Amino acid sequence: MKTKRPYANMRRLADALVDQLSPACARIEIAGSIRRKQAEIGDIELIAVPLPVLDLFEQPTGQTHVDLLLALWPIELTKDGEKYKQFTLTTTHGHPVQVDLFLQPDPATWGVNMLIRTGPANFSRKMVTPKRLGGWMPDAYTVRDARIWLPYERMETPEEEDVFRLYGLEYIEPEYRR
Repeated sequence: MKTKRPYANMRRLADALVDQLSPACARIEIAGSIRRKQAEIGDIELIAVPLPVLDLFEQPTGQTHVDLLLALWPIELTKDGEKYKQFTLTTTHGHPVQVDLFLQPDPATWGVNMLIRTGPANFSRKMVTPKRLGGWMPDAYTVRDARIWLPYERMETPEEEDVFRLYGLEYIEPEYRR
C-alpha cells in the first residue's frame, strides 16, 4: 500500500518533476489525485507527449528525449514501456514516491488520456462506458487506444473539454469529479 502524503508536499514534488521533464516533452501535465486536489496523495501521475530523438535524416529513432533524460536519473524503472513508465523517487527526507508517467505520441488523444488518468476510477469508467450500459458515453462511440471512435471515424480530442463536448456534457472541473 502506498504511503499517502499531504497535497502540498506532493504537488511541489510533481511540479519539480514537470520542470525537469519539460525540455524532453512537447507537452507535460500533472494528472491523478494531485490534479483533483485531494488532501492526501499516494503517487504522482504525469501525462506527456515526448519529443522523439531524430537521426541524421530527421527520422525518429524509436527513442524519445524522455528516455534519454530518465537514463541519467538515479532511478530504476519498474515499468519501461513505450507508453508507460513507472519508477520510484526518493525524496530529500528518504521517502519513496511512486511516479507513473504516461507517454502518448499523438496529441489528438490528449483529452481522453487526461480524462482517464485524472480519474477518479469510477468517473473515468463512466466516461468510457456507453449509456446503454450505465455510462455517460453516447452509444454510437467507442474508446480504443485512448481515442474516441464513431464507428470508423477517429475523433480528435486534443483537450479534455473536447471529450465532454462530444458527449454533450458540461465540463466538470477535476476537483468536483466523484
